[in-house]
Amino acid sequence: MSVVLKPIITGIISLVACLVITPLIIKLAYHKGWVVYPRNDRWHKKPTALMGGIGIFIAFSAALLGMEFGEMHWALYGAASVMFFVGLVDDIWEIKPVIKLLSQIACSFILIYNGFIFGGGLLGWAGIPLTFIWVIGITNAVNLLDNMDGLAAGISGIVALIAGILGILNGEYVLASMAFAVTGATFGFLFYNFKPARIFMGDSGSLFLGFSLSFLSVAVQGKLGSSSAILVLLIPISLMAIPIMDTTLVTIKRLAAGRRVDQGGRDHTSHRLVALGLSEKKAVLTLYCISGIWGLLCVLICKTQINNLFLCILMLAVFSVIFSVVLSKVKVYNESEEKLSYLRMRGQKSGNNLMLRFFLFHKKLIIGVCTDILIIYSAFLVATKAMHITGSESDYIVLATFICIKISLFYITNLYYRMWRYMEVLEAAGYFITIVISTVALSVILFVKGKTEYSFYFFLIDFLLTYIGVMFTRLFYRWLSDVINRNRQGEKKVLIYGAGDSGYLLIKELLQNHRHKLRPVGWIDDDEAKHNMYLHGYKIYGGKESLQAICQKVKPDMVLISSKLIDHDHELLIKKILDSLNIGLGRFSLTLTYTTSPGIDLSDNVTLELPIDKFDV
Repeated sequence: MSVVLKPIITGIISLVACLVITPLIIKLAYHKGWVVYPRNDRWHKKPTALMGGIGIFIAFSAALLGMEFGEMHWALYGAASVMFFVGLVDDIWEIKPVIKLLSQIACSFILIYNGFIFGGGLLGWAGIPLTFIWVIGITNAVNLLDNMDGLAAGISGIVALIAGILGILNGEYVLASMAFAVTGATFGFLFYNFKPARIFMGDSGSLFLGFSLSFLSVAVQGKLGSSSAILVLLIPISLMAIPIMDTTLVTIKRLAAGRRVDQGGRDHTSHRLVALGLSEKKAVLTLYCISGIWGLLCVLICKTQINNLFLCILMLAVFSVIFSVVLSKVKVYNESEEKLSYLRMRGQKSGNNLMLRFFLFHKKLIIGVCTDILIIYSAFLVATKAMHITGSESDYIVLATFICIKISLFYITNLYYRMWRYMEVLEAAGYFITIVISTVALSVILFVKGKTEYSFYFFLIDFLLTYIGVMFTRLFYRWLSDVINRNRQGEKKVLIYGAGDSGYLLIKELLQNHRHKLRPVGWIDDDEAKHNMYLHGYKIYGGKESLQAICQKVKPDMVLISSKLIDHDHELLIKKILDSLNIGLGRFSLTLTYTTSPGIDLSDNVTLELPIDKFDV
């Protein structure tokens, strides 16, 4: 049998075995009472069988029986078995978290003892503590990821599939067989676990899969055939992007909200996507896609020079970070926890965790600096390639100079303290001027140092890429925030009457201020020239003559008048139409009052009415 076919056949055996075994496990679970009932902090709505991890583990083991005894990594199989049985005991009787932690530490030691060290040996002694951290972190991350039908099983299957492909590409066929055995078992289980789930994997499945993925991602590092520490670090982190992203988001938000990190809840990435309006299936499939894209990038990283993929890695990393930051704004806790989280995330209320307080108070600065360093490095790399500047040790000094000067100027000009979701032309001009100044300063410094190979066109390319990259990240953050605000669920739908300046202020207020619990869905305006046009992304449907037809089509809960041109009689007519449709009516207004300086005629006192932040409904 071909060595390449053996891993694939192993995966097929595992898939078929799990498809056959899982229905028997479901019957056994109901017979033994191994059933999970709905709870407030859980997502499922009906009693569901547990112990799906038994089927996954048996299918995995059965597939590996076809391998020759001397080929198997029996120590790894033994460690994975330990994690399965620890999870099984926890599912039946519940064990203390410290017991699970000690078992994870013991299994990490087995990996290290058998030569599977994080970093593939390129990190020296630092790889040993990192292995413990990695195995414990990933094992628990997959356990946390098991929060929605099909999510943990699907992500685990995708990661194991990519690990198997990497194993084949690197000639590690035994490793590939183990990876494909996990892939087959998870995909077979997914047939019964995808919404609506007939069975859950439980801790026996999630701990087994978490440990298996942690050792697979470490094992592929040692056979990459590269001396690049960056490469061997990127592979496992990219493979486990979704579990890492989800665990990081949940940990920070729970600490900020005053919750225990190990407390269950509907605050995971998948739950936040559903809160935005996605169905459960679409939320899970969205995370599948992100995991698959990261996995594809892993394969490309393994077979292509990393410099050629750096822009792709950068864009995907920036997207993942911004995606997480924006999802963190979705409300999933009760009112008091959300308020505490809001204050802590803005550094206005302290907590007991010093590191968390520091991060939350300076999060915009930290995220902005890290993102901009990647952008500056990326722009420099592309510019050197475009101008055929050969790499040398002095280039690293030049790159470091670029990073220091640009980041310093961004900080000095307060660009890191701009509010990205309110970005306007003025902020864009500020970034443009700052990057121009930094580019001029750098060109002068390199000219004085005699670096004549850095030409005018090099600086032009570097300037354009830096500016585009910086603006893209800020505008992408604003766009993603806007998308979330537009798709908030559980809020009253509102048509705004008056597509003018006052209406524009109103719609901005509704989108950015969640306390109103009102969501715009469109405009009404009596100016026929505006009909079927769009303002702030929302359609202007028509005027009062078609008000009834518009409301029957859009089905709003309320119409808010923003225009002061609508007098009392006109308002009564609108109210009569809306009352017949059981739709509310409100008016939006603000009164601004100020006085001139002492000594100036009181006739200069002004009262100005503007439509913002007061609702008379």
